[in-house]
Amino acid sequence: MSIQIKGYIATSADGYIATQDGSVDFLTPFQSIDCGYDDFIKDIDIVIMGRKTYEVICSFDGEWPYPNQKGFIVTSQPHLALYHPSLSVWGLGVHALVNHLKQNFKGNVWIVGGTQLQNTFIEQNLINSLEVFIMPVLLGNGIPLFPSYNLHGYRLKSINAEMIENTIIKHTYIF
Repeated sequence: MSIQIKGYIATSADGYIATQDGSVDFLTPFQSIDCGYDDFIKDIDIVIMGRKTYEVICSFDGEWPYPNQKGFIVTSQPHLALYHPSLSVWGLGVHALVNHLKQNFKGNVWIVGGTQLQNTFIEQNLINSLEVFIMPVLLGNGIPLFPSYNLHGYRLKSINAEMIENTIIKHTYIF
């Protein structure tokens, strides 16, 4: 079976995905701009996220945002409470997860949210593409898009850069 693992994430112009406390409120003024999310999520079959991202999503009001996708929460906490029946806890590491997905599923996989898990996929050469949406706001500090990681001079191949409504810059990279 074949899978494509994707990143799709927003960042401030100075490279932060959230404030130090995990807030993404800086994205609110840009929610009316169509960045193609609806088309993107329609093509996603599986979502993968870490425990911290999962807990942030669960803190939002409303229903589970990915009811049509199989979900895996990568965590060392095997008894994590699951918010939706489409979710499973995974504690065997990302290589084992990717092997499991390749053997049992096909389609598109999205690494949701947090940079820690996304960068683990990048470091271990397990991600196929990354779409980064750069918002015209400076946070000054926060959770960086690319925190320290174990690659030096890792060259990305940029396949597209576009301006969305003269406000947001979208960069697409492949690995």
